[in-house]
Amino acid sequence: MFKRFLSAVTVSLFLLPSSEKLNTQTTVTNSRDHKSAAERYRNIQVLTDVPEDELIPAMQFMTYALGVECSYCHTEGALEKDDKKTKLIARKMMRMMLAINRDNFDSKQMVTCNSCHRGAPRPVSIPMIVESGVKPSFETPPEAEATANAPSPEDVIGKYLDAIGGAAALSKVKTRQEKGTITISGLNLPVEVITSTGGKQLTLVHLSNGDSITAYDGKSGWSSAPNRPAHPIPSIESISARTETDLQLPMHMKQLFDQVKSMPPENVGDRQTYVVAGFNTGEIAAKFYFDKDSGYLLRILRYTKTPLGQSPTQIDNDNYRDQDGLKVPFLRTISRPNSRIAIRIDEVKFNVPVDDARFAIAVGSR
Repeated sequence: MFKRFLSAVTVSLFLLPSSEKLNTQTTVTNSRDHKSAAERYRNIQVLTDVPEDELIPAMQFMTYALGVECSYCHTEGALEKDDKKTKLIARKMMRMMLAINRDNFDSKQMVTCNSCHRGAPRPVSIPMIVESGVKPSFETPPEAEATANAPSPEDVIGKYLDAIGGAAALSKVKTRQEKGTITISGLNLPVEVITSTGGKQLTLVHLSNGDSITAYDGKSGWSSAPNRPAHPIPSIESISARTETDLQLPMHMKQLFDQVKSMPPENVGDRQTYVVAGFNTGEIAAKFYFDKDSGYLLRILRYTKTPLGQSPTQIDNDNYRDQDGLKVPFLRTISRPNSRIAIRIDEVKFNVPVDDARFAIAVGSR
């Protein structure tokens, strides 16, 4: 059942491929209006005061950090039960981690599950011996030194905007419809992505028994699978996803963050890039990698801040082509610590009429 449900949600595209399964847990109430995790779910003993829609992203972060599935700690069909030792240990580890951050780092998320586990259920306590070759250096130059010769964020973003066709051309685009193929776990399925101004986006994966949908309406999001009710996307994930759903991203990038600044250059594959980072409330929220030569945006690395740590989502853009005067990436690869999907675009159309009601969750689904 875990795997079948995981498959259904994974096909529901980008939303929480592992821990969305926690939506099946027995709940105290069906209302989602301003409740804590303890008020919505049964037998919550550690993250009692976090908002209810942040519990699932927190569980997802743990699956990433330990490289496991929900069933590692939870009992199928009765997730509130305490009949697995791993669940009891997980509670102890969460308390320990929260105490370390509280007592030593003013409750900032300096230590997380991933600090020790690094994708494995059991952390490695003994330093490893390098088999051969020179031990790699972990020294990095100070940020000020590394960015001394980097262009300003405004120049980098401006070059990207010019490279894809310019502000005048982009501002005329109100909707974009893309059709192609999505590859998930070796399966190739037809997909349609409709994006509209205002941060609205609708992704439909066409299955034999119906559509799997992920949607954002500019403020919130939802997902659904065939023969299943729609579920709201956690608000922290919807906020993080704005870098993906903004149709006119280079024109609005600075508006999405409190601060935008240049970071040390990095390589994406064999291509050198300028890196621009967006910060909110003093913490990095996303990084953007722009090709030094072409100016194209090659990668977005965005972070969803959960109660236990930041979960990364990486979007790689490739195969830019001209479409009606604008350059569009015809290949996007979306990666998370436990999954990777590729979307190959075959057809792009601009300014196709779209009813805004399509982006809204069905009444009663919440």
